[in-house]
Amino acid sequence: MSKHNNNNRRADAAPAPTDTPEQDYKVGPGRPPKEYRFKPGQSGNPKGLKRKPTDLKAALERALHEPIKLKQGERERTMTMAEAGIKQLVAQFVKGNHQARRDLIVLADKLGIDLMAGQQQALQEGVAANHEAILNAYVDRQYDRVVTRAPVFAPAELLDDDPQDQNQD
Repeated sequence: MSKHNNNNRRADAAPAPTDTPEQDYKVGPGRPPKEYRFKPGQSGNPKGLKRKPTDLKAALERALHEPIKLKQGERERTMTMAEAGIKQLVAQFVKGNHQARRDLIVLADKLGIDLMAGQQQALQEGVAANHEAILNAYVDRQYDRVVTRAPVFAPAELLDDDPQDQNQD
């Protein structure tokens, strides 16, 4: 028979009293004297366990590199959390989420990604030569409103205000 079988308890063994009078309480192993017992609500280790400082950068890097399985159609694909987050950010950007647009532009700038790559050629081809002339004229008119240009003087030989020529006449 096992020592831990509850059916083998002796009938004469009394359960441990929870609130015993002082004269019945026996001091011994696991039973400290009343003056040395922990007070209710007081910890046995008031200073507690010394915690190691958390390295947030390392924790973030570990979390971003954790693998995750995503289902794309019928296929299941494994990628990192960082890849999944960027895919989700781009998907929100495409849907028109303005916060995602802002975050994507900031992220691309920090990573040195040119979001307009390939677009410059399309813009150059889209603006015809006559449209460019119209745009240049408009910019010149707007520039004149903001900045006063210095007057242009004609060369001295074209001007008749030379005092020496007036005395000879």
